[in-house]
Amino acid sequence: MPQETGGKHAVPRKSRRKLWAVLAGFSVLVAGGAVVYVAARPDREAVAQGAAVPRRPCSAPATLRLGPACGAWWGIYTPPVQGSMLTSVSGLERQVGRTFDIVFTYHDMSESRNGMMLRDDEPELGRDRLLLLGWESERWESGDSIPWQAIARGEADASVIDPQAQRIKAYGKPVLVGFDGEMELRPDSGTPAEYIAAYRHIVHRFRELGVTNVAWVWGVTGYYPYRNRWKAFYPGDAYVDWVSYDPYNFARCRNAAWQSFEDTIEPTYDWLMSNGFGRKPFILSEYGTETDPKDPDARGRWYEDVPGVLEDLPNIKAVVQWNAVDDNKCDFTLTGPGTLATFAEAGRAPYVRRDLPKTPA
Repeated sequence: MPQETGGKHAVPRKSRRKLWAVLAGFSVLVAGGAVVYVAARPDREAVAQGAAVPRRPCSAPATLRLGPACGAWWGIYTPPVQGSMLTSVSGLERQVGRTFDIVFTYHDMSESRNGMMLRDDEPELGRDRLLLLGWESERWESGDSIPWQAIARGEADASVIDPQAQRIKAYGKPVLVGFDGEMELRPDSGTPAEYIAAYRHIVHRFRELGVTNVAWVWGVTGYYPYRNRWKAFYPGDAYVDWVSYDPYNFARCRNAAWQSFEDTIEPTYDWLMSNGFGRKPFILSEYGTETDPKDPDARGRWYEDVPGVLEDLPNIKAVVQWNAVDDNKCDFTLTGPGTLATFAEAGRAPYVRRDLPKTPA
C-alpha cells in the first residue's frame, strides 16, 4: 500500500491537534514547568446510572455492531513499510507474538489510490483481522478539503461514495468505517449541522446500495476541554454503531504532566457514559504515550496497566495503538526500554484476546 500523500497526511491528521487552545472547565496548575489540567470529572454515580451497552453472557458471539460480549479487541495502526501495510503489521505481530484484531488504515475522498477501499494489500490484511477504515473528506495529493455540505448534496456520490460502497460490498467481510474522525478540529469543513448531514448522507448511500457489512464509527478527539462541542456533531443512534475517541499521554511533547493510562482515558469515558453515549460500544481508535525523559522506563510501565483499566471500563470494546510519530514530532511508537515487551505482555491478557465477528451482521 502506498504511503498516504499530501501535506497533512504524511502521517494522519495529528497536525490539526491544537490541544491547548481551549481550557474551558479546567483548573490550571504549574508544577516544575509542566502544565497540569485538573478536570472536574463527571459524578461517578451519574456514570454508573448512565446507559451502557447491554450485557450479554461472555459466551455470546462477538458481533460487528456490539463488539465482544466481554473484553476488548486489540488493534494497531502502524505506517507502511516499503509501501506495504501487510509487511509492517505482520512484522510487528511477529515481535509481539499475536495477531492484531483490528488494523486501522486511512483513506481520502479522491478518485486516486488513496481513496480506494480496499486498496493494495488491505484485503489480505482483512483475512484474519477486522479493518477500521478512516475516511477523510480531503484530497491528500492536492491538499483540498471537500466541504461537508457538498457531500450532503450528493456531489461526491458518483465519483467517490458509490464506487467505494460497491467495493466494500464486494469485499463482503465485516469492516468498520469512520467518517472524518476528530471532526471538531475541522472548522473549515463546515458547521456541525453540515457534518451531520454529510455523515447521514454517506450512511444512506451505503444502505441504498445494499451494503450490509459495515459498522459506522463516530469519533471525537476525546480531548476533555472540547467535550462541550461533541453533542452538536452527533448524527444520531440510527447512524452510529460505535463511539470513538483518541486519548494520548502527550507528556514531554506538550510540556504536560505525565499521565497514567487510566488518567489518559477515564475522564472522557466518564463524560461519554454520563451524557448518553454509553448505549453504543466505545473504541479507542488511536491511543498511545510519549516518553518521559526523566524516566526512560516509564513508557514501558504505562502499558502494564492497560488490560486492568479496560476491565474496569467495560464499555470500551476495542483499542487501537497508534504506533507512529505525528507531524509535530510527538512520538507514540512502541520503542524505548521494555516498551515492546510490556505491550506484548498486555496483549496476551485474556481480556484482550477475543474472537472477531464471524459474519457481517
